[in-house]
Amino acid sequence: MTRTWMGALCLAALVSACGGDSAAPAQVAQDALQARIEQVRADGGLPGLTVVTVGGEDIATVSAGGGAARLRPDDLLQAGSQTKAVTAMLLARLVERNRLRWDSTLAELFPEWRATMQPALHDVTVAQLLRHRSGLQRDIEEADGEKLLSLATGDLVTDRTTAIRYMLRQPLADVPGSTALYSNVGYMLAGLIAERAGGAPFETLVQQEVFGPLGVTATFGFPEDVGATVGHVWHDGGWRPADFPAQDRYNMARIMAAAGGMTISMPEYGKLLREQLRGLRGDSAFLDKATFELIHSAADRYGFGWAASEVPGKGRVSAHAGSWGSYYVFAIVVPGSSRAVAVGCNCYGEDAVARLDELTRRLALD
Repeated sequence: MTRTWMGALCLAALVSACGGDSAAPAQVAQDALQARIEQVRADGGLPGLTVVTVGGEDIATVSAGGGAARLRPDDLLQAGSQTKAVTAMLLARLVERNRLRWDSTLAELFPEWRATMQPALHDVTVAQLLRHRSGLQRDIEEADGEKLLSLATGDLVTDRTTAIRYMLRQPLADVPGSTALYSNVGYMLAGLIAERAGGAPFETLVQQEVFGPLGVTATFGFPEDVGATVGHVWHDGGWRPADFPAQDRYNMARIMAAAGGMTISMPEYGKLLREQLRGLRGDSAFLDKATFELIHSAADRYGFGWAASEVPGKGRVSAHAGSWGSYYVFAIVVPGSSRAVAVGCNCYGEDAVARLDELTRRLALD
């Protein structure tokens, strides 16, 4: 469980890139967008690139690439931390059905673990988990992962429960509620809470409560697990296919599914982005508008699965990035412009991320 980078947007960069232009972004013609992403891909030497744009109710996707690594619009990408927003949507459904409360505490939800978890965690709430204010460690570190590996059974629910119970006993990274501290472990715990409240495995609940109602086709794991797309890593001055062992992929995208396990194509991801826009303008039957407002609220610059901030000339803007180290997806939602954009690559590297983030900001905010 060592390859667990799944970052959130640097909002300071977003604000500076926007500048303060109050004009609504023009609808980018598909052919112009195609030429633009082809140029970005070529300039950065990226394997493949896919962009989905949502304007009102319309979803458009273009892709680029060369040779075997070229991405087609419907190709699958491992979306990493974009999953966090899906986990938040699932918990919101359970809250609206009175199966759970945003202020439900860990002591209430796991009374049988009260005596063994860190005492400071007793009063941590579901909302604090989603806002990264639980004080839990960011990731399961290598030493802890090795201990948990020896306890693995191959049953997802059992292994996730074992991992979370173990992590609740470990020293905290910070005092709960004091500061925002990004935590994949916190979202793993949120997924387990959903399982308890919903009475089914996390993956089943997401299909029933999120993907199904929204008409989204997606799954959990890596595209390689179904013989689809191949992710790439930068090595010795060039891109090479990632070769994560099956056990690593199981740990990253299945054990930690609620934190970053979603595999999805960009047109299908566009449906999830569209629902955020619908919900924030009060046009969604999926969740109440007040719930969408809460999900995208900017307390501590992080909502529920979204980094959020007020951007000059654009109003509230939400964004997030996701990667397990061989794919990358970055998304921005601009409710004031009724626009959302996501850019995905079958690769991950520092220069690639910088280029993709800049492209996404320009498409969403210019």
